[in-house]
Amino acid sequence: MMILTALLLGLAAQDGDLASRLKSAYTEAADGLVRLQMPSGAWPVVMPDRQVPSVAYTAITVTALARAPEPLRARYATSVAKGIEFILSKANLDGSFGEGDSGSYMKTYATAVALSALSTVDRTERVGDAIRGAQAYLKRNQLKEGPHRGGMGYGDEEPRRNPDTGAFEVRRSTRANLSATAAVAEAMKDSGLSLSDEFWPLINEFVRKCQNNSEVNTDPLFLAALKEKGMSVGNDGSLYYTPEADGSVQKAGTRKIADKETIVGYGSMTYDGIKTYLYAGLRRDSPEVKSAVDWIRRNYAIDAHPGFAFNQGQRHHLRGLYYYYLVMARALDAAGERPLVTSDGRERDWPAELGEQLLKTMRDGKGWQNDNPAWYEGDAVLVTGYVLNVLDTLLRYVR
Repeated sequence: MMILTALLLGLAAQDGDLASRLKSAYTEAADGLVRLQMPSGAWPVVMPDRQVPSVAYTAITVTALARAPEPLRARYATSVAKGIEFILSKANLDGSFGEGDSGSYMKTYATAVALSALSTVDRTERVGDAIRGAQAYLKRNQLKEGPHRGGMGYGDEEPRRNPDTGAFEVRRSTRANLSATAAVAEAMKDSGLSLSDEFWPLINEFVRKCQNNSEVNTDPLFLAALKEKGMSVGNDGSLYYTPEADGSVQKAGTRKIADKETIVGYGSMTYDGIKTYLYAGLRRDSPEVKSAVDWIRRNYAIDAHPGFAFNQGQRHHLRGLYYYYLVMARALDAAGERPLVTSDGRERDWPAELGEQLLKTMRDGKGWQNDNPAWYEGDAVLVTGYVLNVLDTLLRYVR
């Protein structure tokens, strides 16, 4: 009994020390982001020649600061209020939010993260109206037919000039992907959309098409498209970017073993799938969730993004690493996996391990940035926003 008590006290002391260091890092990074906030309340995408106010960057940062651990939350209340005002000012007439001066592109993704941010503050009449408008917009834009039924893409792309006519044209988004769909599902969960809503069964229908599990991935249109290309659904439980029988649009490509070619699943999409299934009402022991968590048990990693081959020169293994950390923390939190028992029988205290990794990779005590700039992770504002959201989750475990 004395040995057990001493062990527990030692673990508590370690947690306390880590919590103190994480809160210190959080404060330094958050203070740095507050200094970058524009007079309008926005956080910008920093371009070579200018700063462009971004609804998405603002929403990601606001969500983090509004959920900051106490007593830090009060420290950032004014900054959060300014950010919320900026977001509200960018609401479109159709209920959406978007990027660019016109607010007309990336509307699905921008609306999703804006909805999550609005859900962190008091639901005044104005905020409530914006939340209902955003929910309605996202529900209208969920695909209701075709091979991507149930899913969503990022939204319309930035208007580009047609070289033949000289006119600016918007390229419509029709291909759904798991990353955008997961962001929308999270926003709907954050904003309190009832599980009885028809939105959720459609979400599960789409996510199943993104999983290497032939027990649940049975959509006839997708299976026919795979067969036509000589491909099939894998069975390792992982999830991938989009249900397309085309390796060129899959972020981790395809893999061919013997005569069987399958889409390669990877860490962030597998975690996105886990949390989305859970938000949509599936149980932890469902075949969808269980097989995905089993893949995580076999591929648990902190210093690299599993599913991407190690490459020291091009740093493929670091691709999207901080988004991976974000969805990892949220998925394992939703699944109630602490510790996470990996396939080798080890008990992994992922909040502590991930916390130590973030402390190790912080740059000059100011924030975070990925050495692989893919998927905008060369932008310290975005990546630091991701990390603060991760720390919000970790600091509920590490005390």
